[in-house]
Amino acid sequence: MEKKNKLFNVKPGDTLSFGVIMAASGVQFSVYLPDEKDCKLKFYYIGRKEPACVIPLTDEYKRGGVYFITITGINSGSRGRSLAQVLSQDFEYMYEADGKEFIDPYAHIIHGKSTWGKVMEESQKRLVRGGICFDSFDWEGDRQIRRPFSEVILYQLHVRGYTKHSSSGVRHKGTYKGLVEKIPYMKELGINALLLLPCYEFNEVQEERPLYHISHAEPVAKEDNTRNGSNSESQHIKLNYWGYGADNTYYLAPKSAYSADKRNPVCEFKNFVKSFHKEGIEVLMDIYFKPGTNLCLMTDCLRKWVLDYHIDGFRINNEVLPCITVVSDPVLSGVKILASYWDNDFLNNQGINNSGKLLAEYNEGFMNDIRKFLKSDEGMTGNFAGRFKRNEPGYSVINFVAHVNGFTLMDLVSYDVKHNEANGERNTDGTDYNYSWNCGAEGRSRKQTIVVKRMRQIRNALLMLMCSQGTPMLLAGDEFGNTQLGNNNAYCHDNLVTWLNWKHSKRETEILEYVKKLILFRKEHPVLHQPQGLPMSDIKGYGLPGLSIHGTQAWRADYSNYNRMVGLLFNGDYVNDNEGGTDDIIYLIFNMYWESKTFDLPSLPAGRKWYVAITTYDDMFYDIPVKKKKKNKGRQKTARDKKGGMELQRKTVVPPRSVVVFIGR
Repeated sequence: MEKKNKLFNVKPGDTLSFGVIMAASGVQFSVYLPDEKDCKLKFYYIGRKEPACVIPLTDEYKRGGVYFITITGINSGSRGRSLAQVLSQDFEYMYEADGKEFIDPYAHIIHGKSTWGKVMEESQKRLVRGGICFDSFDWEGDRQIRRPFSEVILYQLHVRGYTKHSSSGVRHKGTYKGLVEKIPYMKELGINALLLLPCYEFNEVQEERPLYHISHAEPVAKEDNTRNGSNSESQHIKLNYWGYGADNTYYLAPKSAYSADKRNPVCEFKNFVKSFHKEGIEVLMDIYFKPGTNLCLMTDCLRKWVLDYHIDGFRINNEVLPCITVVSDPVLSGVKILASYWDNDFLNNQGINNSGKLLAEYNEGFMNDIRKFLKSDEGMTGNFAGRFKRNEPGYSVINFVAHVNGFTLMDLVSYDVKHNEANGERNTDGTDYNYSWNCGAEGRSRKQTIVVKRMRQIRNALLMLMCSQGTPMLLAGDEFGNTQLGNNNAYCHDNLVTWLNWKHSKRETEILEYVKKLILFRKEHPVLHQPQGLPMSDIKGYGLPGLSIHGTQAWRADYSNYNRMVGLLFNGDYVNDNEGGTDDIIYLIFNMYWESKTFDLPSLPAGRKWYVAITTYDDMFYDIPVKKKKKNKGRQKTARDKKGGMELQRKTVVPPRSVVVFIGR
């Protein structure tokens, strides 16, 4: 039965889902409060201290443990606007249970949090409330891209830090709009999917206390983490810059401090996703659910980001959100899900069909083994080869040499140990196991021999990543040698430590150009990114197996403890692309020993020759005669750095700590 009060007309509701939704007879509010006795729904005019309307939530509104109440009309102040418009434009709301106010965990938007890093007085904290957004948005036919993982080049970034630096060249620094302005750069780089660090609403202010300046290198610049919104530059706050495990997290609301339009972060985020989809770039989100989060809220959260924001996938922490809950959900089973591990047998027993390989493993296994092999640790040849060729039948694998938690790629080759002094925890935080090598000097160096070694190691690492069989993920900034000055746990820095500097030196530009060519090389050679694993025997009689592992002697892999060399051969005849064509034979030789080594070149089928394609020792890409690809005559040749690749047939000498890539045509 409908009731009237001074402001709203209300009646019991009965429609899922939770939060605030449009219902047949009005706007419904619902909240899960199974045990509390005195419950209320309170409406405030935006920014006002006192409530405009308080509606007691009595048993007539309760179904199970949930209160459902529908606002059917408003008695004043509409001025020709619809009820949804009035609620969106004029009001914010709170719930009260047994005398304690709280924000709806399903709120569309959080009001009062639009200023990043602001330390609030108690009176200001009381103005942080749930908001309502029913603004229309034209998606213009936008839909999920659903690119196979085998075709994905993933790019991990922080929304704020990516464009906040004064050198970013964007108008809307540190925002979703700022990312849209960087689309031309990302397309030129060659990535086709983003993985965003947490960009749902969270409280980034952890505590007020001083942060120590970096003592072993240059100090934090003035564009640092001084208190935003304060007149005192001497006061500092400690931030949760990344957003993992932060207090007062609201998983269904876009972070308003990352929005240029503080009044409508919802539409700005939607436009951000639409803009990237138009350019063929997927958008995935990293969502870290705190232990104890309600299971229903977690699944509803992911569904909302898919249905309302067209998100293409998520990285989840499956120790809190069970993977079986996600993959068995009718909505979520159609998007990409990244988790630390997958159990194929368990999924099969539960009747989960992952024929589209939308699931992917995300952990540090590849990173750790590749780093050890890169710095010439003993006994890593077998581990490296296994990681490099890994292609699971039931799910995909995300490969990376650096991600948000740890050294950047430049720091990996510049520091032997972490330098987290600036975190204010006496360098006790962050992992002690970085598997790094500083190439002869700790930190920045102008010594040419050290710089040359570091550049070579960077090229080696990037080639290992981009030519591996899994899905490569690049940490934003690694493509031009970004450094965090040895900080491997920069979670609390909102300053030049974590902001990307877009003013590149000559060496940084060289790294960037190298990455562009590597990504293009990967895309041009489908044998390097097959959707299914290649056979390690010649089951089709092409003259070579689909995949084979070699040592300095062809066909004799050496996994001995002292060995630091390996060759992997990929037979492009086993490629099954959409056009019915094949690929080249590609042979990658990795010599992580500190002296040159001579390698046999496996014999090729009749009519083919070996050509050098890439050498990391001297940063060369070679121009190779265009092959005649079966049933695919329209393929174009890639521009290289050097014409006339050297033709070699029997043996080759590979310089120390370097990689050579051969193509057999």
